[in-house]
Amino acid sequence: MTKSKASSADPVMSFTLRKAPYSYLRISLRSLSATSQAPHDLDEVSARTYLTLALQQYLGLTGTAISIDILKVEGRDAWIRVPSEDEVAVAASLSHWTGSKDVAWRIEQRGAWLGGLVGNKDARKLWAMDT
Repeated sequence: MTKSKASSADPVMSFTLRKAPYSYLRISLRSLSATSQAPHDLDEVSARTYLTLALQQYLGLTGTAISIDILKVEGRDAWIRVPSEDEVAVAASLSHWTGSKDVAWRIEQRGAWLGGLVGNKDARKLWAMDT
């Protein structure tokens, strides 16, 4: 009888995500009219306030319960993460909102993977520690 040797290599394991758990959006705050002054640069607090106002105006109390993670704010741009099942509601809320100072959100990019949103020339700027 001969014993067969067991393979010493670890088995290869792989998995496929059928549906990404989060969706990512790159949004920017824009002025609606050419006569009004350009909107100020965002900070995390004002971005959160504008996001909450947009969700509340479009979806009411249900909209304010949607979990939104602000990943980065730079100038007038913000990168946010939302649960995939709420992506359509958030996108609709942001695109229909008009602020009292004649400003509105514009969705610059949207996708299921953050790497796809930052895969352009500004990719290094997203996670840079220096400003």
